[in-house]
Amino acid sequence: MKKKFFSVGLISALCLTSMFAFTGCGENAPYSDYDLSEYVKVMDYKGLEYEKISVSVTDEEVEEEIQSRCEASATTKTVMEGTVEDGDTINVSFEGRIDGETFEGGSSDSYDITIGTTSMIDGFTEGLVGKKVGSEVTLDLQFPEDYDNEEVAGKDVTFVVDIKSKQVEEIPEYNLDFVKEHSDYDTLEDYEKSIKKELKAEKREAAESAVKATMWETIVENSEVKKYPEERDELIETTMQSFKDSAEDAGVEWKDYLEQIGYTQKELKKTVTEYAETKVFQEMIAYYIAGQEGIEVTDEEYEEYMMNMLTEAGIDEENFKNTYGMTIEEYCEQQGLRSSMVLSKVMDKVLEYGKAV
Repeated sequence: MKKKFFSVGLISALCLTSMFAFTGCGENAPYSDYDLSEYVKVMDYKGLEYEKISVSVTDEEVEEEIQSRCEASATTKTVMEGTVEDGDTINVSFEGRIDGETFEGGSSDSYDITIGTTSMIDGFTEGLVGKKVGSEVTLDLQFPEDYDNEEVAGKDVTFVVDIKSKQVEEIPEYNLDFVKEHSDYDTLEDYEKSIKKELKAEKREAAESAVKATMWETIVENSEVKKYPEERDELIETTMQSFKDSAEDAGVEWKDYLEQIGYTQKELKKTVTEYAETKVFQEMIAYYIAGQEGIEVTDEEYEEYMMNMLTEAGIDEENFKNTYGMTIEEYCEQQGLRSSMVLSKVMDKVLEYGKAV
């Protein structure tokens, strides 16, 4: 039987953690009641070697970023001149006649058309390409035999089209005026230096993230589980129940649901168990190191992170709740945010201990 959700699909549905991120289906307890040394043997994470991080930014990359910012600041204006080209958005008025008579729905005083996108009968938009804005174009066409309006289906039609205007995107020129309008800098040199600094910081952050991911993978691969805490069984139970709830919500019998996702009961339980063991194992490693290093995420840090998420998304708490049916706190708990923040701090410390080679 083909596993419809095997690996990528099913594991995604289980919210399986990656090698460098906890995105669990809920905020597990931080194992504060355990002596984790009894549950997991963590490799010596101090002094891990990694390739020295070195990043640079070229002048060409700075120029590309400036061009990108100029394009992002582009505005659109209506012009009464030019030639209609593929992809243009134009405004037209038109009158359609069949056997010399106008017909219902065949005319418009103002109609916006995007060439290549707006759906019209064959030959309509194509017949406007290459024509001058402000010109009148006569199109002799035919409605398709299967046209929705049976009264005109298959009939010859003449459209007289007046191309009234078109939309033109204006990309601002990169100059001192642009810099002063879109930044706090007063010279082109300072503005370009700031862009170079930003790009370099972004590259370094990406490079550090890649190094941390590799380090985390190394730590996980070289650590061992001594025994699993009750969190594993709880996660297996809640995850299995989530599948059963999905079946019930869909009004599908459990055996039919299993058939739909391509699993037997035994196979699904095995996959869920592997997921739970992987997740709990990685969490124990992270919290073990956090305990050894005195790392914690304070309530203030957690609250600040959540509020920053809302700010970056451009939404307030009330609108978030109305949109997603839960509070931002409930959402972050569901996504395992605090565990992710703990792991992030842990890997900062591991990198700090690391040896660049």
